[in-house]
Amino acid sequence: MENNQKVGFGEAHAKLILIGEHSVVYGQPAIALPVNLLKMRVTLMKTRYGQIIQDAEMRNRLELMEDDFEGIRQLILRLLKKFDSEKMPFSLEIDSNIPRGRGLGASAALATAVTKAFFDYFDADLSKDELLYFVNFSEAIIHGRASGIDAATVNSNTPLWFIKNQVIEPLEIELPGLLVIGDSGIHGLTSQAISTVRQKLHEEKETTEENIARLGDYATQAKKVLTSSKIYGLGPILNSSQAILRELGVSHPKLDNLIDAAQKAGALGAKLTGSGLGGVMVALAANATDAIRISQTLAKHGAQNTWIFSL
Repeated sequence: MENNQKVGFGEAHAKLILIGEHSVVYGQPAIALPVNLLKMRVTLMKTRYGQIIQDAEMRNRLELMEDDFEGIRQLILRLLKKFDSEKMPFSLEIDSNIPRGRGLGASAALATAVTKAFFDYFDADLSKDELLYFVNFSEAIIHGRASGIDAATVNSNTPLWFIKNQVIEPLEIELPGLLVIGDSGIHGLTSQAISTVRQKLHEEKETTEENIARLGDYATQAKKVLTSSKIYGLGPILNSSQAILRELGVSHPKLDNLIDAAQKAGALGAKLTGSGLGGVMVALAANATDAIRISQTLAKHGAQNTWIFSL
């Protein structure tokens, strides 16, 4: 089933959950945005021997990859089996500027790029449903109970209105302004964060269910604001969402510090994004001047990196 090219290429971008993380797992709506300035690229080449995975920091045989790579390892094995090529020697090279473990969809983007690279190498058609099947297969191994929002968003060029197990809707945003992402430098803990919320539901069922429902309400409010030009209406929604996420136990002192710094620097609103317990936060800026000031302030308060992009 091999072609003569002997090279397969796949690409995906990062994602950012604007509002609705964690509550989306329980059927509430969420809004997610593609982050096109952060990319994942994978090149697959046939070699003479071995099955090698490499990026700028590591080079290793597939069977010796570390545990946090297990979802991708299992995905590669499944793709090799699909194309009747379990023994094929290959080199899979990863080129990415998406920070891993920060809630920006790096694992879903990698699974997407890997899947596209294999289908490209074998010159096979890849439907959207089949792509999402392979990506969600990998994500379930990595994160456990996942909503599917990461897989959908890293494969979308438009913002998404997402409700688990329902038809995903593209969202047309008319809102001006910019978003500033600040990286805490701390590896987020998705499965632990999901478990934290699940434990909250067990211990404080009524209060936690109310908080999850409120997050869903905030997502609905944010949707209305995003389709208008009332940028100042979004800030309080982001701040209120962060307060609930903190109450659910998924924030982190470093994130709280960056969020507070962003607000004092003029952000209209700020919150963590992704699973929490580390990872990144996002702040809303009214204009480019504010965005630059917020970015510089975050760097002064310990952000490992910052990125600015438009809504």
